[in-house]
Amino acid sequence: MARIDDQDLDELRLERRQRRKKSELTAYIILATICIVIFTAAGLFIHYIGQRLNGKKSAEQTEEVSETAAAEAEESVVIETPEESVEAVEYTEEDILSEIIEGVLAEETLEDKVAGLFILTPEQLTGVETAVKAGSGTQEALAQYAVGGITYFPKNIKTTDQIKEMLDTTSSMSKYPLFTVFSEQAVANDAVREAFGLEAAAAPADEETATSQADALGQELYKNGFNLCLSPFMEKRADSDGEEGDVDLKGITFGSARGLAEAGVTSCPYVFPLSADTLSGPSSNEISKDDLVVGQYELFKNLIDEGVCGAIMVSNVSFPTVTGNETPASLSDIMITDELRGTLGFDGVIITSPLNEKAITDNYTSAEAAEAAIKAGADMLYIPDDFTAAYEGILESVSSGHITEERIDESLRRIYRIKYAARADQISGSN
Repeated sequence: MARIDDQDLDELRLERRQRRKKSELTAYIILATICIVIFTAAGLFIHYIGQRLNGKKSAEQTEEVSETAAAEAEESVVIETPEESVEAVEYTEEDILSEIIEGVLAEETLEDKVAGLFILTPEQLTGVETAVKAGSGTQEALAQYAVGGITYFPKNIKTTDQIKEMLDTTSSMSKYPLFTVFSEQAVANDAVREAFGLEAAAAPADEETATSQADALGQELYKNGFNLCLSPFMEKRADSDGEEGDVDLKGITFGSARGLAEAGVTSCPYVFPLSADTLSGPSSNEISKDDLVVGQYELFKNLIDEGVCGAIMVSNVSFPTVTGNETPASLSDIMITDELRGTLGFDGVIITSPLNEKAITDNYTSAEAAEAAIKAGADMLYIPDDFTAAYEGILESVSSGHITEERIDESLRRIYRIKYAARADQISGSN
């Protein structure tokens, strides 16, 4: 057996120690790996548990929010059910008309508003000597001046076809609805009666006859394009005793206005108060206030209360016993605002008598007369002597603050209540 010397023994010992250290190192590595795996698994487990807990909490919160939202929605639905609190808004014809009027006024220029206060002859509007048709001149004039109305006389009426075409064409050219005006006194003209197929009629003696005559005239006017008639002429007539009894002035005037209204034409009784000649110069009437009230006011009040007249024309005569001065009624705030609107309660359109009469032109320029009439409470200026001067005078009065734009709007609201009534009725009927 070979002998192991000391050197070999030392090498064996060293080898054993190295193997032992290597085994210990391997054990440490294995232990560390096991610990890492354990810690990792524990961490994953804790994370998993946390996620589950958070998820459950979120689900509970979501469910709670959903339940709250559902409860609020249910509560909201209960509160706002149409059967209990939401009612359909129903617009009356009056509401619709007011909305139309305010909408027009909101979009309208001041220039158009002022022009809308005037009623002219077609000759004043276009500059021709005698107008019997509407052409490019009418279109250009209406584009510049959106006047409120045009009044026609016998010289403008040749045949029904001619006047209807003229009025229809003119109306189609206007930015806003026009008053197309006719005076019942024109029926005295043979050519006009022949054109409209009307027989000469005696002064009506009772309400029934007056209504029948006015209705016949109104139907002819309406179908040929007229929409406003200066009628009835409120000529003062004393009651007379005869075989057939007393003349019923109230009934006659009422029948005349009602007949026109039933035919679709606005009645404009004239003139208030009844007066003398104003063509040759200023005229004054010394009638007392008491006599006006008992006589003339009673006739106008009857028409106003019955609602058969949409407009009234005011006289150019002065009534100093009522006003205390010589101011023509058409320019007097006492006669228009205090008496016609206040005492008689008229809230319709007030139209001046022709402002080209000498009763006006002898003492007032066209601009002065126009401003005075509007400030007195008139709504429409009928046939001014110089339209351009009157129109520019009103614009200047508004610019200087002598007349407010609201005052202009006040008159236009009355005018448009007549002009847009049919449109409001159509809209109301379609709802």
